[in-house]
Amino acid sequence: MSRGEAMRVPGSVPGPVLRLGAAVVISGGALLLNPYPMWWAIAAAAATLSVLVPRSMASWIGIACLPMGLILTAPSAGRTALAVLLIHLAHVVAAWAWAVPWRSRIRMSVLMPGLRRLLLIQAIAQSVAALVVLALPPLQGPGFAWLAPLGAAVLTGASAVTLRLSAAGRAAAAPALERPEGAPEPDVGGRS
Repeated sequence: MSRGEAMRVPGSVPGPVLRLGAAVVISGGALLLNPYPMWWAIAAAAATLSVLVPRSMASWIGIACLPMGLILTAPSAGRTALAVLLIHLAHVVAAWAWAVPWRSRIRMSVLMPGLRRLLLIQAIAQSVAALVVLALPPLQGPGFAWLAPLGAAVLTGASAVTLRLSAAGRAAAAPALERPEGAPEPDVGGRS
């Protein structure tokens, strides 16, 4: 398209809305979950950088600041639930912002599958977090330090199994997605 032409996309939002949304979730989450101004400043700086240069991965530095408030303060079920929500939401919005060009427009219907996944995962994660908080007595002291690496190992194993099953499912579906022999290349009418 030339500079004088523009594509109209009804029901869409500008691409920068996703970048600003990620920055708001990260900065707001740091303010809500962290009592320490140092973490606020780091999260805000990372969020600002992620708006300007999303491929810098600065969003994930800001997201890493969110759980610091939980680690450095007394345990709280409400703050844990809020952290599970905000960290996940920040990750999803930052991933969208990372992939969307600055001058693009995004139809909201394109984001719906991601929003449905977010809600499904939140329903499971919030239930598990509530069960852990209700079922386990307060765990404090150096005798419970082994729980963090155990949790990380369980999460890594579950992620590896999920990725393996996902890859196997895609491999099984791949033959159905191939073009028939001799079929012309699809033409979408734009630059590639």
